[in-house]
Amino acid sequence: YDKTVLVIPKPGQKRGLTYQTQKVFDPFTPGLWAVVIAIILAAALLSVWFSDRKMAAKKRYGMQLKLDQSRRPPKRRKFAYFRLILDAILEKGMFFFSAGIEQDTGASLPHKVLMFGFGFFILIAVSAYVANLAAFLTQSGLVETEFRTMKQ
Repeated sequence: YDKTVLVIPKPGQKRGLTYQTQKVFDPFTPGLWAVVIAIILAAALLSVWFSDRKMAAKKRYGMQLKLDQSRRPPKRRKFAYFRLILDAILEKGMFFFSAGIEQDTGASLPHKVLMFGFGFFILIAVSAYVANLAAFLTQSGLVETEFRTMKQ
């Protein structure tokens, strides 16, 4: 009788801090992360466009947005729009990372439709991310060895 022995080398493990923190971004490719950021920016810009900008600027920042060019300097009006857009971008980013959206009963119909679509996007993106993240985090991070077949 012939004695056969299987030799299995002990694999090395990656335990560095950069490897562990990079695993959080691994479920999505960089291109998909870019698409997610682009959708957040588009939803923010559209929400500013669909919202009542005059009321939002007055309520949030105490500024009046007037359509009359002669009374308000364009620089101040642009600053108010910039603050509204920045606020909307931060708000939509917060909605994405908290996996939810705000229920605004006083919003216009286009704004509600936009938030419905953005909420659906959040549902799909977060579900895919969590499923892929669970798969990636359960991997042990083994280092590749030079042994590929039983003969080696």
